[in-house]
Amino acid sequence: MSLRNKMKKYLIIGIVLMGCSLVTGAQADEKILAPDKIIKLIPDKIKGYYPSGEAQGKVIKLGNIQYSMAERNFSATQQRSIKILLFDYIDASIMYNQATRKFSSFTPVESDSLIMRSILMTDCTGWESFNVNRKNSQILLGVCNRFFLTIEGTNVDLESLKKVVENFKFETFPK
Repeated sequence: MSLRNKMKKYLIIGIVLMGCSLVTGAQADEKILAPDKIIKLIPDKIKGYYPSGEAQGKVIKLGNIQYSMAERNFSATQQRSIKILLFDYIDASIMYNQATRKFSSFTPVESDSLIMRSILMTDCTGWESFNVNRKNSQILLGVCNRFFLTIEGTNVDLESLKKVVENFKFETFPK
């Protein structure tokens, strides 16, 4: 292979690699939040519940993709609990897109036994569900095109879980 062809090959590879990093990664000055900082975005208290164990956080790396996540659990009784997971996908936009892309295409369901519908809030889009028979509820929210919030309630109705969402200060989340 001639020197000119080798140079073309390396130039093309370089352009492709730069393009991939621009598509899958965050801007150079934007970094994922450290686990201790993402934990601080989750409320410390929920009215009627007590913290169940310590909040936990970690950074997860999958090849060139990395994201941070935090988990905090609350209980009212042994049977009534709330689990909160918050992910920072600033450096893993592909994962954020996969987590949120179906919200707008899901068909809402509202019956005597099941509720499943979309949620729209400022800087947030998501999905809420409630299984009446199991008394389990779930709210999934994409926040500021960066964070993904999951709140699950065991023996917790959907209205109570919505009040938990109100405890979040989304306006303070990094964008």
